[in-house]
Amino acid sequence: MTAKKKTKEPTYAELSGELETILDEIESGEIDLDALSDKVERAATLLGQCRKKLSATETKVKKVTEDLQQTVTDDADEEE
Repeated sequence: MTAKKKTKEPTYAELSGELETILDEIESGEIDLDALSDKVERAATLLGQCRKKLSATETKVKKVTEDLQQTVTDDADEEE
C-alpha cells in the first residue's frame, strides 16, 4: 500500500505575494497578450483562494470570540 502525498497548501502570504507579483507584471505594460491572459486567469484563481482563506479565518475568529463571550457570561453568572 502506498501513502498518499499531501501537498502543502499555500499560505495566505504566499498567495497574496504571487498575486502582487502578477499585478506588478501587468502594470509594467511589458507583457504580451498571450501571457496577459494566463496571468489574469491565475490572478482570478489566487483571488478565489485568498477569499476562501479569509472566510475560513473570519469563521474561526467569530467562533473563538463567541466562545470567549460565553465564558465571560458564564463566569459572571456564577459570581452572582
